[in-house]
Parts: sequence; C-alpha cells; structure tokens
Amino acid sequence: MNQKVRLTTRLGIKSDGDKQYDKIERALSTLANKDALKIFQMAKEGISCSTDAMKKLNLTQKRYYMRLGDLLKANLIHKDDGVYKHTTLGSLFYEVIKLLGQAVDKQEQLELIDKIKRSKNLSAEEQDEIIRALAKGGIDKFINLIDGGINPIGIVYKFEDIVEGTIKLIEAAENEVYIASRYTENSIVEAIFRNLNRGIKWHLLSGDKNNLSQKIRMLSTLLSHPRMIKIYYDIFRSENVRTGYVENLPFSFIIVDGRYVGIEIPKPEGEGFFAGFFLENKVFAEKLIEIFNLLMARAKEDPRKEASRKYVGKASQEIFEDMK
Repeated sequence: MNQKVRLTTRLGIKSDGDKQYDKIERALSTLANKDALKIFQMAKEGISCSTDAMKKLNLTQKRYYMRLGDLLKANLIHKDDGVYKHTTLGSLFYEVIKLLGQAVDKQEQLELIDKIKRSKNLSAEEQDEIIRALAKGGIDKFINLIDGGINPIGIVYKFEDIVEGTIKLIEAAENEVYIASRYTENSIVEAIFRNLNRGIKWHLLSGDKNNLSQKIRMLSTLLSHPRMIKIYYDIFRSENVRTGYVENLPFSFIIVDGRYVGIEIPKPEGEGFFAGFFLENKVFAEKLIEIFNLLMARAKEDPRKEASRKYVGKASQEIFEDMK
C-alpha cells in the first residue's frame, strides 16, 4: 500500500481498495474507445434521439449501442426523461478530459517545465520563478496541478479533530516531520514518542504561551501524568529531534515528508482554535518549511527540555517503571 493510500485511509477517507480501482479502470477503459468518447462528448448537451446521434457520429447501430451500453455501465451517463445525459461522475470526468485535451495542446511548454525541474543549475526558487513566467504563455491552468496539485484531504472545525488528524499524519510519516504548535497536547507528544525510533527526522517548535512557567507545569505533570515527563525527556535527548521555542507563534501546522500538510486557522484574536484543514501539495509544504526554519532561527531552547531533564533526575526510578 503506497503512502497516499495509507494516509487517506488513516485520515478517515474511505478507500475500497480493489473495488475502487476496478471502477476507475472501467471508466477509463470505456473512455479510451474513440466511439464511446464521441458519444460521451455529445451527451454533454444531451442525446434525445439516438438515430440522429448515430448519423452525426457516423456510427453503425451496433457500434453506437455497444458503446452507449458501456457508458451506462460505467455510470458516466444515464437516461433521464428519454434523454441521455452525464451523471455527476460523468460531468467530473468530462472536465478532466477537457483539461487533458488542453494539456496535450500545450505539450511543448509542459516538456520545457520538465527540463527546468530536472536542471541542477537552478535553485528551487529560480525554477519556480521560471515556471510561473511560462504560465503566462497559456499554461496557467496547469500550474497548480504540477507536483501533485492541492489535494484537500479534510477540513475540521473541532480542536479534537485536528489533534486526531495530526496524530494520523505522524503515524503515516516515513522520512521527516515538522511540527509548530501553539498548544501542548499530550496525545500528540505520545504519538511522536511512539514513532521516535523509526528513523524519522523530527523538527519540533513550541509556541505554547503556557510553557512560560515550566517548573509549575512539569511539577503538575509529574503528579498527574508522571509517564509524560519521561516521554518528554526521551524526545528531547533523541539525536533525531530538533526542538525550539518561540513566543507568539501565529498558528500551528505540521508538514510530513515534504508533501502532506495540516494547518490551523486561529480565531481572529489569536487566542483559540477556529478551524483546520489537511491537504497534499509539495510546493505549499516547501513554503511552510521555509516559514518553520525562519521561526526556528530565532527560537530559544524549549524550556521543557531542561525541566524534563531536571525532574527525571530527581524522580525515583519506580515512578517510571511503566515505561519499561
């Protein structure tokens, strides 16, 4: 199972596996036939008379009804009050086909973009600038589709849902994770700890205003959740983890494997959670990583690092027996 399938599945986006692929194969196979494609395009305006359609398309009765049947079975068209029309699925496929046709017409410019992206003499910024300039030559419709486009995975309106989505992104990670958070959420910390030894590089930036008094908070945690102190300690001392603390972090976000993004939209006053969304887009992820690195460049040491070291040193070993 590839990363995208696993990721969307873990985020709660249902996938029927082979059944889904079978449906896609049926639709694409049907539209790969030139006769079916002609009928499908005519159905955009509606086919009320099959006899007229056969004449216009220069198709025999046998060829026409065979391909019409394929389109019906693939759920790309349906018959409504005696008229063959696109289904909702068919309308979506029609727009995709139209876009692909336009892309084929711009093939030379798209091939030039491939050469630019393969160039080792241009930085990512220079590549992006040239590609954006080329877009003015008539391929602007395709620019947002380059490198995967923006694929929305989910929008959430409850804080617990963005926490759950963040944990699922962490579980799906394969190479590298960036997290900048205005909150201290134990379930996310535990998810990081569970995946700490999978060879993933971690970049963790805290902006929780409540972290200002770590001595009191760590003491409270030690009394209520002693296991968390050891978890913090192990995370902070891991060689795969880079941490920092900044005051007034504007919003929380996570980037996984340079492609998958979760981002918070705070309330206007910046004091609480308003909404969040998850998406897949390589360019957007890279831009967020740039923001993360700018924030990390002015970050202080996370106060929890020293606090956890101190309390692990003071606490009796018996407190942490459940960690074994």
